[in-house]
Formats: sequence, C-alpha cells, structure tokens
Amino acid sequence: MSKRKSRAPLKIILWGQQAVEGRTLLRAHLKTPCRLISVPDPSRLQTPPRDLAHADVLVASSLSESMAHAAQGLQLLHVTGAGVDSICLSGLSPRTTVANAYFHGPAISEYAMMMVLTLSRDLLNMDAHFRRGSWVGSWIWGAPPVPEIQGKTLGLIGYGHIGRELAARARAFGMKLWVISAHPPAHKPRHIDFYKGPSALRELLMAADYVVLACPLTEATRDLIGRREFSWMKRTAFLINVARGGVVQEEALYHALKTCRIQGAALDVWYRYPKEKRAFAPSHFPFHKLENVVMTPHVSGWMKGTRDNRFRFIAANIDRLAAGHQIHNVVQGPKRHRLAR
Repeated sequence: MSKRKSRAPLKIILWGQQAVEGRTLLRAHLKTPCRLISVPDPSRLQTPPRDLAHADVLVASSLSESMAHAAQGLQLLHVTGAGVDSICLSGLSPRTTVANAYFHGPAISEYAMMMVLTLSRDLLNMDAHFRRGSWVGSWIWGAPPVPEIQGKTLGLIGYGHIGRELAARARAFGMKLWVISAHPPAHKPRHIDFYKGPSALRELLMAADYVVLACPLTEATRDLIGRREFSWMKRTAFLINVARGGVVQEEALYHALKTCRIQGAALDVWYRYPKEKRAFAPSHFPFHKLENVVMTPHVSGWMKGTRDNRFRFIAANIDRLAAGHQIHNVVQGPKRHRLAR
C-alpha cells in the first residue's frame, strides 16, 4: 500500500518588526504545516532576499515597489493592520491576494474619547503647572470653568470600524454626532444627528466642537484638511487625527495650531516615521514646542486585543488559503486559490 504524498509546508515570510513580533501568536493559531521566515528590518536590504521569490505568504505592514516585483510567486500578502497605503499594490502579481485585518475599532475609539476628555480639560498642561505648584485652572485661582463635553458636537470624518465604535462611546457621554462618509446611507440612523457625504465637509467643520479623522488615506482623502478647511472650523474646536498623517496638510496643521486658529489637537499619526530604534522627530515642524497639542507615537490601536485578534485572523486566513476556501477581507486579487503541491 503506497503512502499518500504529503503537502509541502507553506513558506511564510514575516516582513518587518510588527509581523515578526506576532510570530509566536501566528504559530499558536496556525493549523497548516508551514515554515516561518523572519525578516525584522527590510529597510536594510539592498536586494530582495532569495526566499521572497519562492514565498507562498507574506505577512507585512509595508512593501516597496522593488520588493513587490520580486515577490511575483506570492499567493497571499496579508497586511497586519487595516491600511494598505504603505503596500505597493500595483507592483504585485494579479494572482496575489491582498487581505487586511481590523479589530482596532475598540482600542482607537477609546483613545479618541480619552483625547476628547484630555483636550476639554487641558489635562496635560494642568498637570505640568500643578507639579510646579500652580493652581491655575481651579476655583482657587478664580479661573473660569470649562464646559462639559455633554451636548457638544463630535464631527466624525469616516464611519467604518473606528467611527461606529466611537459613535457609541460619544453618545454615552451625551455628545451630538455628525458624520461624513464616502457612502452615506439613504436614511440617516436614528442615533446620528447628521450623516452626509463628502460634499458636506464644510457644514460639518463649521458645526463640530471636536473633529475626529477616522478615514483611510486614499487619493480622495490625501490633504483633505488644509488652510481653507481650518478656516471653516470654530476657533474653540479641537482636531483628533487617528487616521493617517497625510489626511491633513502638515504645514497647514502646524500653522493652525501655532496661531490658535483652532484651540488644539491630539495627533497619533505622523509625517515621518523612524526606520530604526532611536530618537526621531515625527515632522519637519516643531509640534513638540506647542502647548495646545497632545502627541503620541501611533499607539491608538496598539492594544493587546487588537494585536491578538489580528494574528488569530491572519492565521485563519492562511488556513483558508491552504484549504482552497474563500479568503476573508480581500482588498485586491482572487478570493480563492488552488495550491499546487
């Protein structure tokens, strides 16, 4: 009786530090026999590694054009997060499926609400002053009280995974919800006060006390907010960006904050990112010198639940690929493959 020929293990490359750090989680959830290859710092590569041309799966958060052209045999490129703006999609083979992963909605919406509250109370400056003995901002020094966020208008630009989670939390705080989406519904949901398409951007910016950017970076949203859009906003308004830095024009943002055209901002996404672990300025402009800005290093979605659920999902998609089943969250390419082994 002849033995049945076993299928060769899938060759999976973990491309970049974020993918490499998920290796243990991926291994724990994968049911498919596989060989995992770690490439923690692709930016140091002068030429594509030999394994790239023969890989079945690449797990990555970014991929350059040259590396995409070198990976023409890929069956699946699985992005570690939701955004694919750092992936050279046009350089990939049409036979390569590109899929992404979400699960960041709860974490980022919690961050956004934290920033609404932080900005509304000027919490960081109050803390810094009080550490020096100043009681400014309290009834003791006779400072005028600040308004509660209850009854204030939260303007959401983007109503996907993040927007829906944030709307639920903002509603619990008694805020009014104004939403702009690329695909507004025919009938406005009952719990949303205003829900229109991109043409209503000016209307939303003029009404909102807090503007939260939660849209993907596309050709339609790149530089969406510039000097003109800042001139539409209330001088008492705050901007919270958890989308991508490129959604807001960098110089216009710095100018609006420095001149107090808007009251303040919380920024978690940036214009420059480090390629190695060392001190690195996130912008050519000195945002760090402004007292009306809360700055964080792209951490809003980086929570345990986000990470664990994403790698569990990626493992399940790789198992679907191996079994010839339909792959979930396909961004580009075929949804099914028949692997020749």
